[in-house]
Amino acid sequence: MKILIVDDEAYLREELIDALERVIPTNEYFEAEGYDDAIDLLKNNKFDIAFLDICLNGKDGLSIAEKAKFISPETNIVMVTAYSEYALEAFKLFVSGYILKPVNDFELREVIKNLRTPVEKDKTDKLEVRCFGNFEVFSKGKPFKFKRSKEKEVLAYLICLKGASASRNEICANVFEDASSTEKANNNFKQAYASLKKDLISKGFENVLVHSSNNSYAIDTEAINCDYYDYITGKNTSENTYRGEFMNQYSWAEQYIYSLENY
Repeated sequence: MKILIVDDEAYLREELIDALERVIPTNEYFEAEGYDDAIDLLKNNKFDIAFLDICLNGKDGLSIAEKAKFISPETNIVMVTAYSEYALEAFKLFVSGYILKPVNDFELREVIKNLRTPVEKDKTDKLEVRCFGNFEVFSKGKPFKFKRSKEKEVLAYLICLKGASASRNEICANVFEDASSTEKANNNFKQAYASLKKDLISKGFENVLVHSSNNSYAIDTEAINCDYYDYITGKNTSENTYRGEFMNQYSWAEQYIYSLENY
């Protein structure tokens, strides 16, 4: 996504970018310190979202929001402030959201999910996942190449959770149970997750992973096509029919077979 961030404090702009990278990574960011710079950027670019601080030196963020409605009506405006008393004025401008500082990952994710003008996505460009038989992943019909075998296994574990979150300790206990120590397991997980994130981003699947600030991990189920998900939701076809095999290469996946056989 193309995102504008307006704040007169550079470190606050950086903090918001860090939060956005955790929630929806690999965006294109533009920064402005005040009214004039922000208006120039809005005139010359088409932004998906503009995050505007309300209290700025000179004209405030509400003035930018009001002007943006005419310059770029398709841009989602999200007000960011440390003061809740401006909420009513902001919503009179029909902004897409209102976030209090310090920015919380959960609130940021909810605002992005409920934008007034949804950001267009290519519905055909999803990660293809096969869970029945061996666990395999495909991109545009071709096998997805993982640099590390454990990053593939981490992805498999998160897919089994169907969008629910798992802590780092939970993932380590299942996927890195052979590690010689807890510290070693944690280090192995950090390397595998970083590699997984990098590989997904390189292929344009940055929205698959969801990492919260409290060190919980999940996937966005809307970002993948999965035979397992199709089967349990009743979308049965010859390609996603369960035949008694589920992620054969992972011993921890055996726990899911009983529920599948009794589905």
